[in-house]
Amino acid sequence: MTSDKDNESRRSSGAKAADDGFDGQASHDGLAELFSQFRVPLEKYFRKRVYNQNEVEDLVQDVFYRLTSRADQAQLERPEAFIFQIAANLLRDKARREATKRTFTKQLSDQNENAFEELSPERVLLGKEKVVALKNALNELPERTRNVFLLHRFEEFKYREIAQHLGISMSSVEKHMMDAIKHLAHRLGASE
Repeated sequence: MTSDKDNESRRSSGAKAADDGFDGQASHDGLAELFSQFRVPLEKYFRKRVYNQNEVEDLVQDVFYRLTSRADQAQLERPEAFIFQIAANLLRDKARREATKRTFTKQLSDQNENAFEELSPERVLLGKEKVVALKNALNELPERTRNVFLLHRFEEFKYREIAQHLGISMSSVEKHMMDAIKHLAHRLGASE
């Protein structure tokens, strides 16, 4: 709940902002003037400090975006200091984001490097033996159970789609899948 005193204070501060030239068109004109005055110096400032020169214009635009989104639109006493402080803050934020990205990329790279195993002849032979063992175990299954398993695991059918395709109930599909998984776990688990 606001008092009459608060309302009066707001009205007087609004009048002061209008007097300072940051109300409506005056605000737009003031920003346009600041942009024309500081665009080139900001471009020079960023060109000296960023690796990717394509980012310079974006950074200059970001400075003025932050300037326009200020909560208090009062006239700046020292606009140059304020504008270059915004520019320094933008560079600091950019450096933080890039450091976080580098750290994450390095961690991801380290994880992938450790997870990668060389394709040695022994590994290829073991893989081929496992495929043969899987084929043999699948061939031991009843035909309907094998078809249900293959449709689900290799053709990526959903249980409902398998039931419709084979003309059986969903519970039958579930039973066949459980039987296939038990059989394969028993046969392939025993071979290792």
